[in-house]
Amino acid sequence: MLSPCDTENWGVALTALAEIRRWEEIAAALVRDEPALVSSLDFGPFVRQGIGPGPSVWIGDQVGIPLFLPDQVGNYDHRLAPLARDGDIVVVRTRVPAFEAYLADYPGIGGVTFLEADAKSLSPVAAQCRSEPQLRNVLIAALQDRGAMTIQPYVANGHAWRLAADLGAEAELAVHVAGPGPRVMRRSNDKLWFWELARKIAGVGSVPPTWAAYGPAAAAGHVARLIRRHGQVVLKVPNSAGGAGNIRIDGTKLSAYTISVIREFLIRHLSALGWDGTYPVLVGVWESGVTRSPSAQVWIPAQGDGPPEVLGLFEQAVEGDAGVFIGARPACLPSALKARMIDEAIAIGSVLQRIGYFGPCSFDAVLRTGSAGETELHWIECNGRWSGVSIPLVAAKMRRRGHGAGGLVIFQDRLAAHGVSGIIEVCTALEDLLFRQGTSEGIMIMSPPPPGDRLTFNAVSMAESQMRAEEIARAAFLRIAEGA
Repeated sequence: MLSPCDTENWGVALTALAEIRRWEEIAAALVRDEPALVSSLDFGPFVRQGIGPGPSVWIGDQVGIPLFLPDQVGNYDHRLAPLARDGDIVVVRTRVPAFEAYLADYPGIGGVTFLEADAKSLSPVAAQCRSEPQLRNVLIAALQDRGAMTIQPYVANGHAWRLAADLGAEAELAVHVAGPGPRVMRRSNDKLWFWELARKIAGVGSVPPTWAAYGPAAAAGHVARLIRRHGQVVLKVPNSAGGAGNIRIDGTKLSAYTISVIREFLIRHLSALGWDGTYPVLVGVWESGVTRSPSAQVWIPAQGDGPPEVLGLFEQAVEGDAGVFIGARPACLPSALKARMIDEAIAIGSVLQRIGYFGPCSFDAVLRTGSAGETELHWIECNGRWSGVSIPLVAAKMRRRGHGAGGLVIFQDRLAAHGVSGIIEVCTALEDLLFRQGTSEGIMIMSPPPPGDRLTFNAVSMAESQMRAEEIARAAFLRIAEGA
C-alpha cells in the first residue's frame, strides 16, 4: 500500500544488502523481546491494517495522548478534514458549520459527512464512536452501504482498533485501520524507546545524552548531576507529544539546592502538567549550540509494498522553554547532511516497518555545533502518528493535483486577533489569497479558529515555488495580525 497521495519518490535510498540485513536483525530482536509488537494487531477476523475500499472515517482527536485533555484539543481535531474525499466521514468534538462550508466552497472538499461527538467528554472520540448510538449507527450504516471502511485516526491507539473490531463484527464486513498496531504505536511515540532504537541504528552519538529515571529520587539525582556538568537540563514525560510533557530546567536556579529540594521541584512541576506519576521519565541534556530543528516526514507502507519514503525534510519553528511546535517550512540543508538525514530516517522507518508499523510517521531532530566546529545530527523524537507538518504536506499534494507539494509554509501560530476572529472573518480578510479548487497556489486553512480573543491561525501557504509560498504567507500573516 503506497501513500495516500502521489509523492515524489526522491527519499527512497539505494541500500546495501548488508545494511538491510542489519535492520532485519534489529527488528527480529525487538519482536523476540516483545512479541506483542506483532500480536497486538490481532483484533478479530474483520479487522485489517492498511487502507481499504469504501469510505474513510477521519478521527483527528488527540485525547488519549498522555497529558492531552479535551480543552487542549481545541479545534485541531478538524485538521484531518482537508484529507477527506467524497463519501468520507469526519468525526470532531465540536462541529463548525462555517468551516465545513469553507472546505466545500474553496478547496472543494464536498460530499463529506461531519459527525459531532461530546466535546467535554474525557473519553477519546474513537471510544465515543463505539458507545454512543448517534455516532455508531451512522458508521454501521455507511459500512453496510459501502461494504468496507477504513478508520483513519490521528493516532492509532487501542480505541481506534477496538472501534474497527466492533464495527466489523456487527456488520460482518472488513474494516481497515490506517496506522500501526497499538503496541508499536506506543513504543514509537515513547522517547526513551525511540532513542534506544536510534542508537542501535545510527550509533551512540545519534541522540542527546539521555537517562531513564525510574523514581523521583533517581530523577533528582540525574538532574543534579547534569546541572553541575551541563547547566541546562530537560525533563520529559516520554510518551507525551508536542512539548506538552517537557520541562526545561535552568541550572542557575537549582544548582545550590539539595537532592530532596530538587525532587520536590520536579514532582510539583510534573504534576502541574497533568502527569499521572508513571515512571520512567526522561532526563537529558538541553543541548547548547543548536542551530536548527529539522524533521523528516515519512510514509511507511506495509511490509512487502516497498521501502519507507521520505516525503520531505522540514525546518520546525518552536517557541517557549518547552519547545512547542508553531510551524514549519522546507529545510534548506547542505547536500551531505540532507543525504544523511534521509538515509537515517529510512533506516529507522525500515526497522519500524519490519515490526508492523504502517502509515505516516515523522522523526524530529536537532542540528548542533560540536566542540570541533562540526555539525552533529541528533534525533530527539518520533511522532508515530499524523503531525502538524505531515497533515498539511499531504493535503497540499492532494489538492494541488498534478503540481506536487511545491513550495510550502505551515502555520500553527497564536496571534492577537485585533478584530479578526472566526473562520468567516478570516476568509473575508484573506479572500484573494485563499486557495481554490483547480488552482495551484494560495492559503488553505487547516482548522477553524476557536472562539475567543486569541486567534489560532492553523493553515498552509502553497505555491509553485518556495519564494512565492513565502510571499503569500507573509501577506496572510500581516492581514490576520493587523485585522485587515
